[in-house]
Amino acid sequence: MLEIIKDFLLNLFFILLPIFVITLWIEEKNVSEKIKRHILTASAAIAIIFCITFPVSFDKEYMFDLRQIPFWLGGLYGGPLASIFLCMITIGYRSLFGGKGLIVTIISAVFQTLICLLLSKKFITLSSKQKILLSFVLSAFSGMLMIIMVRLLYDVSDFFWTMWLVYLPIQPLSMLLTCYLREALQANIEVRKRIIRAEKMEVVSHLAASISHEVRNPLTASRGFMQLLEQHHLPLEKRKEYIRIAVEELDRAEAIITDYLTFAKPAPECVEKLNIKTEIERVIDILRPLANMSSVEIQTSLIPLHVKGERDKFQQCLLNIIKNAIEAMPNGGLLDIYVSLDKNNVLIRISDTGVGMTGEQIERLGEPYFTTKGTKGTGLGMMVVYRIIESMNGTIKITSEVNKGTQVCVYLPLIQSLPRTSSSTRKEKILAY
Repeated sequence: MLEIIKDFLLNLFFILLPIFVITLWIEEKNVSEKIKRHILTASAAIAIIFCITFPVSFDKEYMFDLRQIPFWLGGLYGGPLASIFLCMITIGYRSLFGGKGLIVTIISAVFQTLICLLLSKKFITLSSKQKILLSFVLSAFSGMLMIIMVRLLYDVSDFFWTMWLVYLPIQPLSMLLTCYLREALQANIEVRKRIIRAEKMEVVSHLAASISHEVRNPLTASRGFMQLLEQHHLPLEKRKEYIRIAVEELDRAEAIITDYLTFAKPAPECVEKLNIKTEIERVIDILRPLANMSSVEIQTSLIPLHVKGERDKFQQCLLNIIKNAIEAMPNGGLLDIYVSLDKNNVLIRISDTGVGMTGEQIERLGEPYFTTKGTKGTGLGMMVVYRIIESMNGTIKITSEVNKGTQVCVYLPLIQSLPRTSSSTRKEKILAY
């Protein structure tokens, strides 16, 4: 009896393996429905072959297996052509072994094919519970039919009751389990697809809401100041002030749109060899007035290492990170920019002694509408940083502690290393006006 149970479990393994492995592989590859049906039909045929090859031995002359389960699954889910194909595979491969059971195989295979031809179209439209129940009933009926045919054709009596007590319950129960697992797996796949689709739509809606909100504010302000210019009694100084504010607000709207387009652009347009030391020094020169106003001391240790990327986008990435670091120290502090080699990567480490961030804030960095600057921030700066680093095949790691500062580590693939003797260390003290 233990040997029989072991053989049944081996057959069940041959049936369940393609259900999980091949179904998940198909979903990952995102193949068409036609190809998916062909692959599932082929996997059912392979399961039938394995079941016949490793049967359950009740007697030296008579062998049984669970080939009817993949036949039912392939025929009902695959359609008429699949059921005909599986019928040919079953009869053809079983005929290689010969024996008394070949006639039973032919009759049962033809019977299953006819049932699948009649029910396959209706079967697809049923609910999961109805599919499981119908599969169970068909499997139990075909199992009984086969045992009765063996009894009538070959007058088997020695193990006749063993088949009724062992084989007949195991086949429909195995079918019940197999069909249930298949339906559950398919339901989980559909749920995952809906979740992914919902997440994408949510991201798009958040981006649209954020962009529209951030762009509308400066445009509204510009429109208001331009309307004030229509007043003829305004002095010249007021007119100049209103024009300046309107232009600044338009520039702010342009910057927001530029950040959004940088995030949305799928890949860099003009990739070139970039000198890390040169690019960082250019960004520092741009931000020197801002650091000057905040009494920030900038300390650098730079090596002229090289990476691949788009120059303007890389400068924008560095500018956003360094600008955030400076703005995090409104009352002064130390900004340390350090470049070194880390295995085959260039490490750019930017540290400040500013207000820092909590763990929850770090987790939300890069979200399109999240900012730690209150009304002064758009929530797009770090989103752009993450997108640019990703397009350069790099990674970014951020650590921070409240009231102690933040450290941003950017890792980019190295394309050429220069001797360390060419490194230079310099300190700049930028005092307030």
